Amino acid sequence: MKQKLLLLYIACCIFACKPEPEEVKPNQHIYSYLSKEQLEKTPYFTNPAFDTLTFVSNLNDTLTFVKTKTDSGFYEENFRDHPSGPTNYLYHQFMQNTYKTIKGEGSFWVRHSKKTKEGHKDMIEIFLKDFRFTFGDLSIGNIKHPNYKKLIEINNEVFEDIISIPSENDKLNIDGYINYNYGLFYILNRKESLNFLILKNK
Repeated sequence: MKQKLLLLYIACCIFACKPEPEEVKPNQHIYSYLSKEQLEKTPYFTNPAFDTLTFVSNLNDTLTFVKTKTDSGFYEENFRDHPSGPTNYLYHQFMQNTYKTIKGEGSFWVRHSKKTKEGHKDMIEIFLKDFRFTFGDLSIGNIKHPNYKKLIEINNEVFEDIISIPSENDKLNIDGYINYNYGLFYILNRKESLNFLILKNK
């Protein structure tokens, strides 16, 4: 009888000490959106006047682009804090304008991303003709930017709060000039003695 009671006592202790199963946590889905202030860093997504863009070169070549669509989507990444834990899905918004060329040769598009596939945050990419410019949206109008200028005058046109950015395809010879009001408004190609200036919307 004592043995039975002892076995019953041990069995009760074993079951009493058995850990409760861990609560299974659900996967997390987290979205990060471009803010209104970020989209206002350039005129492409907020100013209808920039649905049509015209650039004129120093050789009198004219490039005219008309916006055909605005795409909005998300770049997705995921990770786990623990191999057996839930998956965290992160979604980073991007906005992209695509333009159709109606005069001249070349193309134009602009993308604003909360985060890129390369891991860069709050980035703007602008592609004009054969030139691609990539920069952080906080750079625009930032007086601490190494290539900031308060104002410049080009062909009797005055532009304010400018930063210049080297082109991805030729960082030594090609610069793009950007500000709040006009986005990318000037390209200087020193190698070919060529430049393109935006025709201001009146």
